[in-house]
Amino acid sequence: MKLLLLDLDDTLLQDLPVSRAVLEDLGRRVGVEGFFARVKARAEALFREAPFYPWAEAIGHSALEALWARYSTPGLEALAAWAGPFRERVFREALEEAGGPPERARELAEAFFRERRRYPLYPEAEAFLAEARRRGLALALLTNGVPDLQREKLVGAGLAHHFSLVLISGEVGIGKPDPRLFRMALCAFGVAPEEAAMVGDNPQKDVRGARLAGVRAVWVDRGLRPEDPEALPDLRVRDLGEVFLAEAL
Repeated sequence: MKLLLLDLDDTLLQDLPVSRAVLEDLGRRVGVEGFFARVKARAEALFREAPFYPWAEAIGHSALEALWARYSTPGLEALAAWAGPFRERVFREALEEAGGPPERARELAEAFFRERRRYPLYPEAEAFLAEARRRGLALALLTNGVPDLQREKLVGAGLAHHFSLVLISGEVGIGKPDPRLFRMALCAFGVAPEEAAMVGDNPQKDVRGARLAGVRAVWVDRGLRPEDPEALPDLRVRDLGEVFLAEAL
């Protein structure tokens, strides 16, 4: 083992749990229960109508992320203009469905945009990265999403200094599970597929992509995503702390 490829969202950084917590809190402010599920469903439905949806799918940019991405990367100006009305409509329709006050949609959309900017790591993440360094492993980050938001997460969580290489799908134009993204990392370090492993939480993106590239796959199953019988990992763990304990790397 020479190279460890790592996912960011819900592997190192708590992502979905934070979105859920913020949205549920916003829902309580207006007397709506289950607000996370309602907003997520409306966001995903309306996101599929966006003119750039095929591009977003290709780079793995999600509907929930569209509710708080700044779209400040040069070339994404049209997305920045689209985002405001999209967010207000998502919250308005979610409130209407729940019997909440739709007139507060813009207020809640703006509140989520502000309050979602939290970057907590999973408790074992720092120790895991320290152990990887102790073992002399090179570290590369492979993350799907728009550049400005993924860079913001990386810096906000204090993770940037850990990685010799950061590949963001929105910057390179290729997203997981496309094996070319994995091969870019292999080529950058001059290592063979059998000398690398991918660690991620998403069977469809991280595990499938690794297997297609001939790289060993470690699934960090945090209970957030279902198993994919067509993308079985070489190792399945409950958190990062179990990766090196298994001595499979």
